[in-house]
Amino acid sequence: MSHYYVYAYLDPREPGHFMTETVSFLYKPFYIGKGKAGRMYDHLKDARPTRKYRNTHKLNTIRQICSAGMQPFILKIEDSLTESEAVRVEEMLIKHLKEAYGLTNIRTSAWISGKSDVKKHKKFNNPRKNTITIYNNLLGEHAIIKNDQLSLFEEIYGKDNIVNTSVIPTRIGEQQSKARFGCSNGMYGKSVVKGKRWCIVNDEEKFLSPEDIDKYVDLQYNVIYGRKYKPSGKRVIFEGELKGKYRTDEDISNCPNKKYQYGLVWNSTKPTFINHTQI
Repeated sequence: MSHYYVYAYLDPREPGHFMTETVSFLYKPFYIGKGKAGRMYDHLKDARPTRKYRNTHKLNTIRQICSAGMQPFILKIEDSLTESEAVRVEEMLIKHLKEAYGLTNIRTSAWISGKSDVKKHKKFNNPRKNTITIYNNLLGEHAIIKNDQLSLFEEIYGKDNIVNTSVIPTRIGEQQSKARFGCSNGMYGKSVVKGKRWCIVNDEEKFLSPEDIDKYVDLQYNVIYGRKYKPSGKRVIFEGELKGKYRTDEDISNCPNKKYQYGLVWNSTKPTFINHTQI
């Protein structure tokens, strides 16, 4: 299907004439890509400070442009291509433009060498690959082991004491009758707190279920939702601390010229203050 296109990101801070044998730009190109649908706009989302990706050079360039009060120009170079055609066009542009003007693309060696393969997919190092989950009846616990270790565990603990929970189908609606019941269930033997909440009953803190709360109310006990201790101030963390504490304005004033943030942990992207003034 001819739904692919090749696009370029241009830097509005660097006007000029940037040419190859097939294309020319009025602003310096810093990234060449291919895709379909809204792929060409995904890099703007990826450049948000809360996201981290491998190609930081490209994303940092986008962030610097946005910090200058501008937006990168996004230009479609060729449209209505098949995937193989888009790969060839992208490959050619990356080769010529990177040599001439220096792109931020990190895909260079395999692509420029002419060894690109459309059917090639990214490979990820999956630590759970070729593993299974078992339940040990003797130890009363679950474990994740390699496939070839199953026979060893069965030999040590006995075949009847090792349950391979990976082969037990999970229930999907009413379609399957079998499920992970009993010891083969990961939550077997564990309690689940459901609907409980903290209450103050006759000036004593208790963690109660709705049924227990109703009993105390029927007995005309004084029941108040919440806890006794309510910290004053806001959670503040000073620079160098591992964890923030509840502090009042007076506590902050007692530590002049000391940088602090509001929150539990220090985060370089959050506003920083000194003496109640943001810096």
